[in-house]
Amino acid sequence: MASLSGNRPGRQIDSTVDLYDLGRTLLRRRWTILFCVVAVTGLAFAALSTIAPRYSATARILIDPREQRVVQNEIVQQGLGGDMALVDSQIEVITSETVLGRVVESMNLADDPQFGGQPGGGRTAADIAMEGLARATEVTRRDNTYVIEISVTTREAAKSARLANAIAAAYVADQISSAANSARDISAAIRSRLAELQKQLNDAEEGIETFKREHNISLTEGQTLGDRRLTDLSARQSEALSRVNEANSRLQVLEESLRTRGYVGATVSDAGSAMGALRTRLADARQRLADLQNVLGPRHPRVTAAIQEVTQAETAIREESGRLVASARDDQRIAVDALNKINAELQSATTASFSTNQDLIRLRELEREAQSIRLVYESFLVRAQETAQQEGIAARTARVIAEAAVPAAPSFPPRMPLLIAAVLMGLFAGILMAILLDFFAGLLGRRPNSSSLMPKPGAEVELNGLVLVTTLHDPVTARQGALDLAQGAASRGRRTIFIDLAEDAPRTVPGLADIALGEISAFGAVKADQDSGLHVLNIGRSRAVERLSRREVSNVIEAVTAEYDDVVVNIGELETEHGLPARTVAELTRNAALVVNPGRVDAREQRMVEALSNDGAVTVSLVARGEATRLDKVA
Repeated sequence: MASLSGNRPGRQIDSTVDLYDLGRTLLRRRWTILFCVVAVTGLAFAALSTIAPRYSATARILIDPREQRVVQNEIVQQGLGGDMALVDSQIEVITSETVLGRVVESMNLADDPQFGGQPGGGRTAADIAMEGLARATEVTRRDNTYVIEISVTTREAAKSARLANAIAAAYVADQISSAANSARDISAAIRSRLAELQKQLNDAEEGIETFKREHNISLTEGQTLGDRRLTDLSARQSEALSRVNEANSRLQVLEESLRTRGYVGATVSDAGSAMGALRTRLADARQRLADLQNVLGPRHPRVTAAIQEVTQAETAIREESGRLVASARDDQRIAVDALNKINAELQSATTASFSTNQDLIRLRELEREAQSIRLVYESFLVRAQETAQQEGIAARTARVIAEAAVPAAPSFPPRMPLLIAAVLMGLFAGILMAILLDFFAGLLGRRPNSSSLMPKPGAEVELNGLVLVTTLHDPVTARQGALDLAQGAASRGRRTIFIDLAEDAPRTVPGLADIALGEISAFGAVKADQDSGLHVLNIGRSRAVERLSRREVSNVIEAVTAEYDDVVVNIGELETEHGLPARTVAELTRNAALVVNPGRVDAREQRMVEALSNDGAVTVSLVARGEATRLDKVA
């Protein structure tokens, strides 16, 4: 059965849509979708009939990357080389005013109705025609090739082909003219600069000698005086650093020995020094004290004198140890001062060396400049003759490999792609309209009034009054879930009763039906679980169930609801024919629980949750079936 109650107090619409709802919406609104497809396609046909066709013609140019030498030493490079960036830059050259201006003049486009216009605003008819030709021209390079395609789009097929071929020819002619003009200009510049180069060379050589005198630069065996002093200071710094490390090590050992033992050990003191004599004195005093203690008593005057002698020797050793530590500190300080002095001298020498090195860098730069001027001057006479020969010989860097042919079909508008796009847009618009219509009509996106689609264990579900429990599985699953709910509520200290109204419930013991007919008191029919304190009420005996009326069942349920905090009613499997008691409880309850297997609920269970929710009138909880529970201790 899809629903146990006919109550529909209000409807809640969720904004989410699943695939099942979407499929039903598209099927229900199929005529709306078809209308949108036909309408948009019709608009596309109308547009195709009103848009003027345009024809595109394409000419192809090959940019030759190979260098073509006319003379041995060329000033103007004949060829663009293999750099793709240089090849791509030719696209801008083709669409430049220089090339397009040639075409406008040769094809008389200023008088063409498609390209020409009324002069004004500081622009001539030729300028307007050039702008129109630039908009109609598209220049591209084929991937990984040196081929450039020039496409021109106009309203006439023949005109498109003529203009594409004219632009290609104008570009080739412009490249030849540009190379010849460059050679002519360079030749004139070389001849005019010979005297200037000679003067520059003399000035550069005089500048080198002046720079040496001003900066006192003198080299001996390839090394400056500052570099020699820097080398000597570096060696002295290494020696001073070694002495500092040695002094630090000796001071550290002496201080550590004095701190731990109170005196400096013999291993760190100098042999034959005062410390050695003091240690010998201490050893002799201790030996005499030991001898006297063995012969005389501890209070004997000679023993007392020996003890004082030992004490005096130890005191002298400690004083000598302090002196040695102080001396080591002085040695360490002297070594550090010497190192700092050498470091200061080395820093000064290094700074001076840097300054000298900067001067040497400048000197070498002046020498290189003079040498370069000398080489240029010596070669300019020969190059002047070569460039004069190159003026009249210009190699071609580009050639037309395919002239534009008259197109047979228009390139715009694209008929078939436009129709396909219209069909797809109409389909999309129809689907969107169908979804919006069903959404605002409330037919799409309904969802049950449940907090989560993930089932919880029955013991964790919070109850509130009368709860109807059912399942899509076998009746045992529903009964187990209902018992979990009831025992969970009872364990939290709430007064809870479990009522079993399932079709497979035992009908041989008194229960709800007997109480409703007055054949037995509630005290005699309600049983209690001794462990959990849960109260249990059966459906009743068969003959009493058959004589029940809706009013009698309602009275008992209302009385039980008033007596207990939570009332858990099990009606068994949902999709079976239920008796009068189960139907009556379904009309009274506003809370239901669907018992499912642990894990994520499937689509069928989700639809049943929606049906049980009755468009939001009933709050539905998902309860995961737990372990089997028995009520063995019921009294």
